[in-house]
Amino acid sequence: MRRSQRVRAQLPVVVQGKSTDETPFADPTRAIVLSANGCLITLSASVRLGERLVLRNAANCEEQDCRVVYLGEKQGGRTEVGLRFKTAAPQFWGLEHPPPDWNESWR
Repeated sequence: MRRSQRVRAQLPVVVQGKSTDETPFADPTRAIVLSANGCLITLSASVRLGERLVLRNAANCEEQDCRVVYLGEKQGGRTEVGLRFKTAAPQFWGLEHPPPDWNESWR
């Protein structure tokens, strides 16, 4: 069972971390699926499961520490990457009408 409902979106974010060869990167991208506990993005940088990254919301400049929990298919030089926030942060996305269960996920 999911901890919070998912929402499809196209929100601009910047992901910062180190690629698999330890080179620091900052990759502007979009969060394509959101939840109170993380998101799905696409990255051009190579990352590993369990790796720690910083996700910045381009709209409000808020940042969240997160961990890579899913590596999906690679298409067009980008890989689908699932990120989980260190702690639930439904307010991070700045959605005007978030799903009702998002309020319960961070109590």
